[in-house]
Amino acid sequence: MSGETILIVDDEPAFARVAGAFLTREGYHLVTAKDAASARETFAQARPDLVLLDLVMPPERTPEAGLSLLPEFSSAVTVVLTAHSEHELALRAVALGAWDFLAKPVEPELLRFCVERALAKAALEREIARLRSEKASSDDGLIGNGPSMAHVKDMIRRIGPAEVPVMVLGPTGSGKELVAHALHRVSARRGPFVSVHCGAIPAELIESELFGHLKGAFTGAHADRPGLVATARGGTLFLDEIGETPLPCQVKLLRFLQEGTYTPVGGRDARRADARIISATHRDLEAMIASGAFREDLYYRLRGVVIRTPALDERREDLGLLAAHFLGQAAKKRKLRFSQEALAWLVAQSWPGNVRELKATIECAAALADPQSSTISAEDLTFARGGGVLPSAEAVAETLPEAQEKLERRMIGAALAATEHNHSATARRLGVSRVGLLKMMARLGLR
Repeated sequence: MSGETILIVDDEPAFARVAGAFLTREGYHLVTAKDAASARETFAQARPDLVLLDLVMPPERTPEAGLSLLPEFSSAVTVVLTAHSEHELALRAVALGAWDFLAKPVEPELLRFCVERALAKAALEREIARLRSEKASSDDGLIGNGPSMAHVKDMIRRIGPAEVPVMVLGPTGSGKELVAHALHRVSARRGPFVSVHCGAIPAELIESELFGHLKGAFTGAHADRPGLVATARGGTLFLDEIGETPLPCQVKLLRFLQEGTYTPVGGRDARRADARIISATHRDLEAMIASGAFREDLYYRLRGVVIRTPALDERREDLGLLAAHFLGQAAKKRKLRFSQEALAWLVAQSWPGNVRELKATIECAAALADPQSSTISAEDLTFARGGGVLPSAEAVAETLPEAQEKLERRMIGAALAATEHNHSATARRLGVSRVGLLKMMARLGLR
């Protein structure tokens, strides 16, 4: 008597009644639907553990009706039941997410065996999700043991396996995308994590990026192209800086969130998609709503649950752990450590750019550090953060080639940190060719 919920989708009343009575006696909770529309509604309300899905349903009376539901039922284990047992149809059903395929009529013992195995699989996936959630720590980039981060990690463990939308709020550089990644990892969703920065796409292209377009929809549309909503099917779509979304696109996004449907640019027929939405912003959306720059109805659709990422200055107890982690990442080929003065300098600073600024500063300091030393000094960190050159007495003690090499290391390291290690952008910033930059980096041991 396990009590799991099973949804039977079948337009044959006799089969639904007999199979339902049999499974009810086995201790399961049964809900039924007779067509695709009622199946969607019942699935959303009951959130079943298992779906027994007949492929041929009204009004089309073709297998396509049932096949179209499979991607939408990805959060449950689905077993296809049909009188059409063609090999090709079975392969299509499995490719779209079906776990098993049984031809009707089904013997009761075979049905019981299949249901038990399917529910055991569902229970195993939930346990895996639970274990993943418990391991959401530094592997996800969520480093810190202080009260603020402990609260964030607890929220991720509790919310990750759920299907509710999540809004991540916090200042720039505080790790909002890392939180979104962690939520996806601990969820039961098997699809991809797809991220889009809403402010990085021109207003005239964002609708096509999200929802795709059809061939001929506009100049240059030489072929059908799926959007990010379709790409994230069965997974998570992360809308970073949602406050930058243009108002016309907000309307389309609201429809997708309300109905689970979207229409590609140039298309007429609505399509369905199954993507969990996680949004993030550093902006004050309530103030934007008051000024008319953001839709209030979209705001409440997006903010199912809110997770707030703290500023680095609010979690200074984690600063040492973060600094050590970033230094280990930046100096994989060298054993570098911070001097006591450097650690004191890090703690004494204010970090308006938050974790992102701290990471960039440490990466730059590691690239600039004297190759003959194993220590990052406070002076290295000061220069890496743009605080000026080192004391002139040090330069006097150096030969001209040594001073030139140190200057090259510092300038290249600072440019790499500023461009997030994009070699082409770094070369443009320094006024050299990309090949020349790579040669200098190899000579200086920066590669």
